[in-house]
Amino acid sequence: MIKTDVIIIGGGATGTGVARDLALRGIDHCLIEKKDLAAGATGACHGLLHSGGRYAVEDRESAVECIQENAILRRIGSKCVEQTEGLFVRLPGDTEEYRDLFLEGCHEAGIETELLNSSQALELVPNLNPNTTEAVKVPDASIDPFRLCMLNVESSKNSGGRVFTHHEVVDIVTHKGRCAGVRARDEFTSEIEEIQGKVIVNATGAWGDQIATMAGQEVQMSLSKGSLIIANHRLANMVLNRLRPAANGDIIVPNETVSLAGTTSIRVDNPENLCVEDSEISEIRSEAARMLPDFDGVRLVRSYTGVRPLLKAKDPSGGDRAITRGFRVVDHKNGLFSILGGKLTTYRLMAEKLTDAVMDHFGISVPCTTAELPLEGQEALSGYPISKRLRELEDMMCECELVPSSKVRQVIEEAGTRNISDIQHRTRLGMGPCQGGFCTYRALGLMQETGRMNPEEALDALRSFLQRRYKGTRSLLWGNQLREEQLVEGIYLSLLGMAEHEV
Repeated sequence: MIKTDVIIIGGGATGTGVARDLALRGIDHCLIEKKDLAAGATGACHGLLHSGGRYAVEDRESAVECIQENAILRRIGSKCVEQTEGLFVRLPGDTEEYRDLFLEGCHEAGIETELLNSSQALELVPNLNPNTTEAVKVPDASIDPFRLCMLNVESSKNSGGRVFTHHEVVDIVTHKGRCAGVRARDEFTSEIEEIQGKVIVNATGAWGDQIATMAGQEVQMSLSKGSLIIANHRLANMVLNRLRPAANGDIIVPNETVSLAGTTSIRVDNPENLCVEDSEISEIRSEAARMLPDFDGVRLVRSYTGVRPLLKAKDPSGGDRAITRGFRVVDHKNGLFSILGGKLTTYRLMAEKLTDAVMDHFGISVPCTTAELPLEGQEALSGYPISKRLRELEDMMCECELVPSSKVRQVIEEAGTRNISDIQHRTRLGMGPCQGGFCTYRALGLMQETGRMNPEEALDALRSFLQRRYKGTRSLLWGNQLREEQLVEGIYLSLLGMAEHEV
């Protein structure tokens, strides 16, 4: 049995942010995540570090939080932020009235803007729609959510915090009506680990109500599914938004060698087993192509979806896009604290307010320093620039994303992982055009060599990983992506002898 002061459930940006904050304030803690870090909304977002511009008209408070946290994250997490800057693009049909409201809202929120004519906008992004009327430059940026979570955990571990990934909380232990600990099941061994704690933090996002229910509580949320698509090329070096009220397919984000476009907003009741619909892909692609015509013919390599854990809508008739992107800390008065709502951009602020509440509960006064101290371990976890990886071409395991075998071996040995997705999140292995077809079996071979799994386990892991990658590409199979998928299928079914029903 493990004993600690604070148990954090949820390994997304907010949960790992709480772990870092507690570590810096000297509070013993452990973090439990049923999958890998960033497995929920954090890992399924578009990787945008918001300037707050998107919320400047309708959600001023969130806009202020975003621009303030934007500046902080650029400073403390420079190695996982690419300072692309961004444009809000006005196309024919987008009104001057909204432009004026946008500029006014940004000014009042403290968001720096620069109004550009069409020639100036095209100079910054040459392949922008030539019919662009004008654009507004804002301090948007691109951020790596996986690396962000790992860096937060690094600070936690360096201060003695414990992290249990691939452990699912199956029960919250109570004593005399108060939360006293959790029971968590190991994904690989099915063993139950019991952890005792004085306080439990519910930072599970869309799964927040499920955890609260285990403790005899409830939280009110609106769950909104958002889908995105990934293009094989980096089509622009700036974040592109439509200068209009929030709608489907109004953003394109450059991320390393690819471009992400989205999103949709569809109300759901359950965050599990969601799929991207063909209609979503068509709408996102066509809307993205209105800003960036190259998107119409580019090769799409993946689609994916996540669930926004929004605060409960005051007026359901307004739709999910009308719901504030603000957040709330709930003290359930039984040893459980929940953090609800928010965004990736405001994760640090959310963690600070939650940790403040926990410190008040303990009667301890230690100030938050997460906004001043740089995230630890940034150099070792930095993936930028791509030239850093080009130096190791002779040792390449994943040619699409230039991931060397030495890096994969390092992750296996240091993280002690038995899950191929853990390697993917830490190295980008399997995230290129072949979607793992030519590198997954190599990584699994390395895991066998290092004693992490036996051949039977490796084969099961291979099937599972390829199925997950196929789920994300199935709706995009045409042109070169279809040819690549047929090649990968042929290799596994014929050369590697895997039966058709097993893949």
